Amino acid sequence: MTQLSEATIRQQLADCHRMMVMADLIDYSGHVSARIPGTKRILILPRDASRAAVTADEMLVVDLDGTVLEGKGPAPTETAIHLGVYRHRDDVQAVGHGHPPMSTLFTMVDRPMIAIRNYGFRFIGCPCHPDPTHIRTVEQGDAVAKTLGKHRYCLLRAHGSVIAVNSVPEVFLDSLEMEENARSTVHASTLGRLKPITPEEVELLKVSFARNDYRVAKTWEHYRAKATQAGLL
Repeated sequence: MTQLSEATIRQQLADCHRMMVMADLIDYSGHVSARIPGTKRILILPRDASRAAVTADEMLVVDLDGTVLEGKGPAPTETAIHLGVYRHRDDVQAVGHGHPPMSTLFTMVDRPMIAIRNYGFRFIGCPCHPDPTHIRTVEQGDAVAKTLGKHRYCLLRAHGSVIAVNSVPEVFLDSLEMEENARSTVHASTLGRLKPITPEEVELLKVSFARNDYRVAKTWEHYRAKATQAGLL
């Protein structure tokens, strides 16, 4: 994978927040972060910045202890979520935390997240972290990372989601599809008995959906164009 410049990642983060607001994946809260390649530093937006208007230049640089090294304003209250994942997962390059309403429903019932949409198999077995409070401390961040384990996604009890992946555009795609799979599950359940994607179907679907590079780029460009036309970018 080509190593991106810090300037490019800053712009991706700004665009991603605006696009996620447009797609109803985050509102005034929630945040996406990314590693600065070749360093132990993280880019994340300021706590009080509007997710609908944040710019690349506003992004903070923080270290893995949460100290703000560059930029104005404090980091988000739940920066500990991101830092816990980065400390424990060298393979993760970008982290997203939001409060998707449909996905979060699965933390409120005794039912695991299932796959109803074909791409939804990626979210089967998504673990749920039991702490419903704000994740503010180093210890809480480490606990989230432990729940996440080697997974790419986890839910937070009565709270939201954590996406831990390879790039900022991938945070966007997976946030979008996790929520749409959850929404489809809820809607389908009103029509009759659910018919989840089977293990046999999962193996067939991996050909199209397990490797996401093409789909990540396609989805990212579609929503960038949509946001540009709407005047959000």
